[in-house]
Parts: sequence; structure tokens; C-alpha cells
Amino acid sequence: KKGDGPPAPAKLDTALPPHGTLMNSAGQSLIMGFCGKYREGKKASDSGKQLSWFHDCMEQDCGLSLNDQIGCRYRDADGFCYATADAQKWCLDNKLSSYCQNDGGDTWGWASAKMGTASGAVTGWTPAKDVSLFDESGAETSKFSCACLKNCACEFGWNLGKSKCRCVEGQDEKVVGDQTTLMPRILSAKSSDKAGKCGCVCDHKYGSVA
Repeated sequence: KKGDGPPAPAKLDTALPPHGTLMNSAGQSLIMGFCGKYREGKKASDSGKQLSWFHDCMEQDCGLSLNDQIGCRYRDADGFCYATADAQKWCLDNKLSSYCQNDGGDTWGWASAKMGTASGAVTGWTPAKDVSLFDESGAETSKFSCACLKNCACEFGWNLGKSKCRCVEGQDEKVVGDQTTLMPRILSAKSSDKAGKCGCVCDHKYGSVA
């Protein structure tokens, strides 16, 4: 019948956000430091630097998603978390802005920061997948994905066997992201001091590689 079925999606607002809310004076989104380094240097740096920056970016964004005053409900067009509470709040108040990519709708987020409705230390953030690697001419050479452990901190050696992680939930902590990635071993002892931290692996490389 006419009128049956889902309603048409709301039209996005493409107007520029107020200066300094989501973007800097150069028109770049306000994101975490290593995410910015990757964004600005990815097509002019070797693959090792790209992977190192992106790995550190994922750990920063993961940690931000666990921050009960900021969170990462809203991301920019590249999928990076807006890094300030003001930016997250602006997107919450302007849900139809094309500059605010909602990562999880209304069903998750930090209730304490009023960014969503879930309770407890649960976020919908997951690390990036199918990310492009570039050669120094700016041409794409391959793709990679990442995996992370939330509420964990990892010590990375030169290979998997030399790496280890400590987690709030010990070995009960679950990997989010690329499930084909082999993660460092998780020590059995629970470590409450790792709350809010993250350990990530990108392209099966362990730790910052630059």
C-alpha cells in the first residue's frame, strides 16, 4: 500500500558548523593528535610511518571512546573521533549535520556524558578496517585493518611472542575489530589500573613501528 514501508531518511544539513566547533582554522576536523599526523602525512610518508601513526591513532580514539566525559559517538568524514566534548555535544544537538557521522545511533554511548543511552563502560567504537596504505607518490599500494583490546594496555616486543597485554577483565577481555588479527597474549591477572586504555594492532604489526 502507498505509505507503507520505512519513512524517507531526513535530509542532512550541509551548512558549515560554527568556527572552532568541529574544525580548525584550516578547515580540518578537530581530531586526536596521531590521527591528525596520519591524515596530513599519509601520502607523503613511508608505509612504516603511516602504520605507526594509524596504530597510535586507533589507541587514542579507542581510549577517547572510553572517556566518560567525551566519548566517540560522533566521528568526522574519515571516521576519526571528534576529540572534544564541545564537538561531541554540538553533533548531539545537530544530529542532521553532514559533518557528524553517528557511530551507533541512539542505542549506545555514555549516559553520564549524555551522548547516548547505554549504561556502564560500553561503547560501540571499533577500529578501522580496509585502510589504504600509500607509496610516497600518493598511490595506494594495499589495505590493512586493525584490532583492539579495550580497557587494556599492551607492551609490544618485536614480534607476537615478545608482546603481552594487561586488561581490567584479564583474559575475559574480547578483541574488537579485525578478528583475523593475532593479538598479544593477555595475562590472567585482572588489572583495574588499565581502565580507559587500549591496546591495538594494525596490519598484524605490533606497536608503533616507526
